[in-house]
Amino acid sequence: MKTLVIAEIGINHNGSFDIGRRIVDSAHEAGVQAVKFQTYRPELRFDAGNPFIEIFEEYHLDFEQEAMLWRHARERGLKVLTTPFDLPSVEDCRTQPLDGVKIASFETTNLELARAVATLKKPTYFSTGQNSMDEVLAVIAAIRLQHDDITPMHCISSYPMKAEDSNLSVIARLRSELERPVGFSDHSEGHFVAGLAVALGAVCIEKHFTIDNDMEGPDHSFSMTPKSMKALVDHVKLIETVLGDSWMGVRECEQQIFKIARRETA
Repeated sequence: MKTLVIAEIGINHNGSFDIGRRIVDSAHEAGVQAVKFQTYRPELRFDAGNPFIEIFEEYHLDFEQEAMLWRHARERGLKVLTTPFDLPSVEDCRTQPLDGVKIASFETTNLELARAVATLKKPTYFSTGQNSMDEVLAVIAAIRLQHDDITPMHCISSYPMKAEDSNLSVIARLRSELERPVGFSDHSEGHFVAGLAVALGAVCIEKHFTIDNDMEGPDHSFSMTPKSMKALVDHVKLIETVLGDSWMGVRECEQQIFKIARRETA
């Protein structure tokens, strides 16, 4: 499978190492190639007084346990990515092997953080939810101070996102104007919209992932389950097969009719 499918674990571990390990194992069984975490200090993730602070304190996993989950995922053959949300967490990430880092939509205008993330010199993804093209260009310029392995990911910051709000035409615009591969961070339910994104050229798909939609927590209800994630992986494989390649000529499946029916005249 050429398309990188990323299971976004985020805070769906609910602050429990055991739940986190079960989610990692389920993601592996569903066939994804990568899992992604969120690395943060609760008191630094939002400005003082933000009501989300309490939620992210409740579902926080300390970095030592998070790093253990990373190692567990790598032992399962999965790539490991994370989204650091503050400068101390960037330094924590520097101590561990990572296959990539991601900047969240809400942080793409935080250029101090973007420059710090870039110093990790890992493949860097960033979501474009709420962003103008000028803001996209600014974060790319900040990352390029260190490296150019950058993949913007079209994103709509709505949870869950309605299919009619997907605006997938942005994928083609980003690819054309930025002249680089583009992914899709998908908050819709199911795999229909993600499949369309792959058909439109998205090189990676990120979907929130859980083992139970009924668990407490802000992201579980719209996250993929093991069954639906497996369906997404199978769907992406089918789309890649259907897209095929751009070679033109007599294909193997056409040989029989070619021999019987083709005529040529000058």
